[in-house]
Amino acid sequence: MIVHNSMNQDRCEILGVGISRLGMDGVLAACKAVPGGYVCFANVHSVTESGDNHALKNTLNGAFLSVADGLPLVWVSRLMGRRIASRVCGPDFMARMLADTRGETHGFIGGRPGQAEIIAERFGVRCISYVTPLRPFGVNSAVEDWWNFLVKCPGGNPPKYIWVGLGAPKQELWMNAVSVGAAETLFFGVGAAFDFLSGTKERAPAWMQKSGLEWFYRLTREPGRLWKRYLETNSKFVWRLLTGRG
Repeated sequence: MIVHNSMNQDRCEILGVGISRLGMDGVLAACKAVPGGYVCFANVHSVTESGDNHALKNTLNGAFLSVADGLPLVWVSRLMGRRIASRVCGPDFMARMLADTRGETHGFIGGRPGQAEIIAERFGVRCISYVTPLRPFGVNSAVEDWWNFLVKCPGGNPPKYIWVGLGAPKQELWMNAVSVGAAETLFFGVGAAFDFLSGTKERAPAWMQKSGLEWFYRLTREPGRLWKRYLETNSKFVWRLLTGRG
């Protein structure tokens, strides 16, 4: 699904992926104004992986907005003379949007059992949740997930905002496949935000978040799962920037 919107054209292209130059406040305003689509929170990992995954690159570029979840993308934009206003981190954005829409109904897809309900209670929103089976991405399975979620919605009508926590790149591909049939719903692929906002996992200290070291904090907590993602992908990202190979 490709959403044609003028806000989506003010982008900084990094390794072939168009990253919105809007900061947090601009993205919040844009998302409250658009009728539907999906938003990707891009970082070094997803941008780098898209170089070898054309479906992912097309998905990131077809989003209503792909925003800079990671500070390195903001730094690169400055070097390119296409400055991104600020980092738009998934957990921070989710917290802001939930706080701004207190009392409204939100959808939560993915995560662990009970996380959505904890988040909804914390931010004072109503919750419709569906925890998907653990399986690789496939269009048919994504559509099945979507229909299982709709069964839980009054009248089969989904809420305007749906948070998707399936992990990258599955959640991005999932949103791209499902959003075609949900023209008035805006999907957000926020991954680990489900863990952080529910208190399942602890985020890095604020100083590490502000200095671009949140990835290192997560690496020290889950080295077995994340070492390849961060160390190998970060090296590939720098190499591709230096050589111009997107």
